[in-house]
Order: sequence, then C-alpha cells, then structure tokens
Amino acid sequence: MTELTAQSPVVARLRAYLAERFPLLSHGVLIVSYYSANQFLAQVLTDPGQRGLHMQPRALAGAIALFCVFFHLRVFDEHKDYAEDSHYHPQRILQRGLITLRHLKLLGAIAIALELVLSALIGWAPLVAVLLTLGFSLLMLKEFFIGAWLRQRFLLYSLSHMLIMPLMALQVFSFTTGRYPWQAPPWFWLYAFVGFFVTLNWEISRKIRAPEDELPGLASYSRSLGTFGAAYAVIAIRLIDTGMVYLVGWHLGLSPWFYAILAVLFLVCCYGLYDFRVHTSPRTAKRMETYAGMYIIAFDLTLAVELLRLHGLGGS
Repeated sequence: MTELTAQSPVVARLRAYLAERFPLLSHGVLIVSYYSANQFLAQVLTDPGQRGLHMQPRALAGAIALFCVFFHLRVFDEHKDYAEDSHYHPQRILQRGLITLRHLKLLGAIAIALELVLSALIGWAPLVAVLLTLGFSLLMLKEFFIGAWLRQRFLLYSLSHMLIMPLMALQVFSFTTGRYPWQAPPWFWLYAFVGFFVTLNWEISRKIRAPEDELPGLASYSRSLGTFGAAYAVIAIRLIDTGMVYLVGWHLGLSPWFYAILAVLFLVCCYGLYDFRVHTSPRTAKRMETYAGMYIIAFDLTLAVELLRLHGLGGS
C-alpha cells in the first residue's frame, strides 16, 4: 500500500480520513437501524390502526439528512478538539495535515446545506426539526459558551452534549409524520431519550482505560470515576436504557423474544464489565466499547424487526 503524503490525490486522503474517523459502513448500518426503529415507532404511535408499516419515499431524504447530521457533528468535534488531538494523537490523518480543517469545513458546510435542502423539500415540520438539531449542535461547537468551566466537569460535559440524541430521534419523527417535534407522543419521547442513555453509555465506555493506558493530562472516565467506578457506571446506565426500552415494548405489546434479545444484549455488556474487572487490560477495556457499540445498533434493529413482524409492511 502506497504511503499517503500531502501530494496524494485528495480523494485518497479523504478516504483515509473517513476510514479513520468516520467509517461509512458502520455509520450506514447505524443510520439504517436508528432511522428504521424511530420511523416505524412514529408510525405505530401516531396511527395505531394503520394496516402495515410504510417505507416512505421521504425516508431516504430523512436518512440522508440524519447521516449528514452525524457527519457535521464529527466535523465540529474535529475543530473543537484539534489542539488536544494534535498533542495526544499526532499520527491521525488530520493532525498530519493530509486532510485539513479547511477541507472539513467545506464538507461540513455541504452536509448542513443538504440537511436544510432535504428537510425543506419535505415540509415545514422536518425543516424546523433540522434547525433545532443544527442549533443545538452549534451550541455544542461553542461548548455552550462555558467551555473552560464545562471541561473541568467531564461527566457534565458529556451529559450536555448527549442531549442532541433525542433531537435526532424527533427529527426522524418529523420526517416520518410531517408533524413538529413537540407533537410527538409521550412514548416516542421516552424512546427518544433511550438514545441519550445508550450514547452516553458508549461515550463512557470508549473512555475507560486500563491504568497503564492512562495518559497524563488526557481526561478519561476511568481517571475521573476510578478504573472500575467508570465500568460500574456503564452498567448502571445500561440498566436504565434497557428498562426504558422494556417499557416501550410493554406499551406496544411486543413478543417475549423481543425481551429475550434485550436480556442477551444486557448480559453481553455485563460480561464486558466482568472481563474488565477480572482481567484489567487495554484489550478488555476496548471490548467494553465494542459491546456498547453493538448494543446501539442491535436494540434499534430488534425493535424495527419486531414492529415489522407485528404490523407487516404496507404500501408507500
């Protein structure tokens, strides 16, 4: 494989950046599972008597817009954390100058433009939902104008930033139903906040390190909560989000296999904690992140498949 340099074709450099920081396949799977679950749930809750769920043409526009949201959040994070990443991760594509912040700024602007155009083509409600998500992401970029204070409170920092997840779910709701975010039923709001907790779980999981992996000056949850305290926090959050999904399933009258899969997913995460607790190492710490990522995709896919099984697929 040819070593990339600043003279390599920009497409090759961009491909390398995406593979490193925004893998298209894994994000594509995430969007499909996340969008499908929220889209079908929105249909079931707003029109309980309908015959068959619908894969609406507008769903493609909504999924692309959601994908663009994830990408522009990555661009915002790269700008926000550039100095710190340059110090701790100088080997990254961006930090080596193969892709620049200017490149990412252009791509982020294109992503935001797509979000606005696609939502405007669908209707006012999706446009308002996209504007709410975009507005909150801009506050995240500016770290709510209290960055110095917030960065000293690592957990609060993550809690504040994860609040964008319910807004993404409500964006899907608006694309699906044509209704404004605040018109979503209470049960949809509950599921929207499941996204907050599962993403918070993953965020903590990916910043748990074995003692030998801790870097001086680099924040981590294992440093702020203790090596095992952070791992226990992950399981506590997993109890909350699994319980919330269970309640949504109970309200919808889902089948026992749905709860069985939830139980298996929960037990896998518990095994990750046990493995890290007994065999503390960089490898077992990484596994906790892997299990948390698997849960994010699996629980959404499980709900989407179960709703399809119950209601069937109707026309467009």
